[in-house]
Amino acid sequence: MMNELEFNYTEAHQRLLTEYLSMREGAFNLAQVSGYLFAQICSPDAVEVEQWVAIITADDNALAEDVMFAFMAFHHDISERVYTEQYRLEWDKKSSYTCRQHWSQGFLVGAEPYYEKLLNAQTLPDELKQALQMATEQLSFFSLAESQVREYCQKTGAVPMEFIAQQAELASEFANGYAQLIEAAALSCGLYDAESDF
Repeated sequence: MMNELEFNYTEAHQRLLTEYLSMREGAFNLAQVSGYLFAQICSPDAVEVEQWVAIITADDNALAEDVMFAFMAFHHDISERVYTEQYRLEWDKKSSYTCRQHWSQGFLVGAEPYYEKLLNAQTLPDELKQALQMATEQLSFFSLAESQVREYCQKTGAVPMEFIAQQAELASEFANGYAQLIEAAALSCGLYDAESDF
């Protein structure tokens, strides 16, 4: 059995992944990978490692073992935080808009396959449908261009810095319970069976 400690996501892993992704054309950057993996981990559909690795690396068939291991450690780290309900978005008030935007873009790619399926399920109760829509829209909010957000603020008289900080805080709150929301929606719409799919 693999030693738990070996799976700890370290700064060395982060450096390795950042360097690898910056050199791999068409690959996600680390913030996009983070958003994507978060969405994948919350997914009611089992996704093979090879599948998600292919998506984030732009189909790198010659992925070095240490890079693969670093991706696995990153996945494990996010998964641990999601399922102990201690997940916090990697942003803070000092994070750049671009960093948040990349996370949201990755999240959208990861959530899209199951989000549409759940939302369109005839049997999904309205309150879960609304909760699912609201949470997903909030987590993908920063995929909008900063200029669009500023334009909106101008029209509504909101102060851009305050409005953006508010949206980031809301996204953080929704992130913490997103996996539970997806599970509740998946089970209640009848498309998934508690035993076999989770």
